[in-house]
Amino acid sequence: MTNQRLWLWIRRMSTRILRGLWAFLWLCLAGCVSYSGRLRDVVAQAGAETGLLAVSLCVNRSIHFLERLFWLVVVISSVITALILSRFQLERYFSSPTVISVDRDYRGWNGSLPAVTLCYYDHIDSFKANEYIQDVWNVSIIDEDYFYFMDFLYAVVNATAGNYAELAKFAEDERFDQIDLYEMIERVDRPFEQVISSFDSGFQVHVQRVMTERGACYAINSPMSTVLSGQPVAYELMPQPLSCQYGKQQCYIRMDLYESTGVLDVHSPFEVSATEANIVALHKSDEITASFKVLETVASTNLRQLSVAQRKCVFNNEETSNLKIYSKSLCLARCRAVMALEMCNCVPFFYPYVEGPSCNPAGFECLLDFKWPIWALHICKCPSTCTEIEYTMQTVKKSSWGVKNNEEVASSETATSSFRWDLIPPKVRMRRDVVYSFEDLVVSFGGVLALFVGVSVMGLVEMGHVLIYNMLLDLFTLLRLVLGHVRRWWRRGDHKLMANHLNSRLHHLNDRLSLADTAELPPFDYVN
Repeated sequence: MTNQRLWLWIRRMSTRILRGLWAFLWLCLAGCVSYSGRLRDVVAQAGAETGLLAVSLCVNRSIHFLERLFWLVVVISSVITALILSRFQLERYFSSPTVISVDRDYRGWNGSLPAVTLCYYDHIDSFKANEYIQDVWNVSIIDEDYFYFMDFLYAVVNATAGNYAELAKFAEDERFDQIDLYEMIERVDRPFEQVISSFDSGFQVHVQRVMTERGACYAINSPMSTVLSGQPVAYELMPQPLSCQYGKQQCYIRMDLYESTGVLDVHSPFEVSATEANIVALHKSDEITASFKVLETVASTNLRQLSVAQRKCVFNNEETSNLKIYSKSLCLARCRAVMALEMCNCVPFFYPYVEGPSCNPAGFECLLDFKWPIWALHICKCPSTCTEIEYTMQTVKKSSWGVKNNEEVASSETATSSFRWDLIPPKVRMRRDVVYSFEDLVVSFGGVLALFVGVSVMGLVEMGHVLIYNMLLDLFTLLRLVLGHVRRWWRRGDHKLMANHLNSRLHHLNDRLSLADTAELPPFDYVN
């Protein structure tokens, strides 16, 4: 009996809930039908307050339906056109907001002189090499393996990133597996002295010994080469290159060498030696004078306001994910080193600024099998620097001092070589500038809105205020109405159901109790 009453109570409750949902849906439908008129009033109010007559005409029921439809099509077409043009302007701002123009006001220009990376041909010290072989392998000059180890030292010292096949021949010898090749070069390398002079006698041209992809070399007037040492350095603390005022000074640097010959690479002072464009071979008793044309690209100050993706270039003092000081040649060199690390799990000793285990002869054999770095030259891509200096060799004058055979030995200690490089004053340079800034983007948005929609920022704010205010007002009114109906329905139906349920439960308990059990209970009346 109890289960039947409970089941009956559940059916009644479900019936009332379904009726309530149906009433709620009917109320919502009726509200939507009645709200259409309210929506027309709100749109008309927004059009009136913003001065957009076309919006008011779209909902004006006093005019013909076709006329209202015409104005509706005009408004929708204008909004779509404005959105399309705004998207094009936004894409232009993010893809190509810069321009490279030609600057010809050359009379007041100052420029930096080229940097030179000097790599000597024979830069191994025999005395230091003997000591190193004795200390590391306990081999002296009278042992049979002495010249074998000496050949290994020459193979390491003369190795370059493009020619290390001789070094790979020692891959099978396990005695070389634990040798730090970079530290070995530091110990057996012979220091050289150069005499540097320039047009500015009061300026000290910076000279530093560095490790490049051509091996151990000397960087002259090259502040960017300080990064190659592997030691952390701040861009603000880097030495400045020698500069001069074009047209008013004879800009040159002269370098004299004693008892040595080598290869010279002329490049930008804000790049490192990495190309074969301006290679000059300097032999003993040579005197070379080279003149260079310069094409400089400068950047405007507001270019820094754009992101790297927008301007498609990086400033030298900008820190990237891989380099704290940026240059394109340095980025490409690091990319080649990282590829070597990924292929053979080691970094060649040409890159002391890249973290990772150093390659031994077996590692160089692995790189030789992968034909590194030939294919890496086509894969590595780096953005250009925003300020660039390109030097092109224009004229070269070479003369030799010719030494007679019978005086060759006597004159070998005094025979010198010299290299002088100067600049031809430029009359044209390139300038990177912002042609489409954020201010231009905002102005273009305003022009499109004014031309196609006929509204300003204040008009948009007024329209948004009218629409949002009325929508929130109607939403709160609808919620109060719905909550009021639900509260009244719940109170009316729930009291009746609960009263019937309690009455049935009390009657059921009363039937189960005997008269003896209820004899001592106080009498009471149940009021329905």
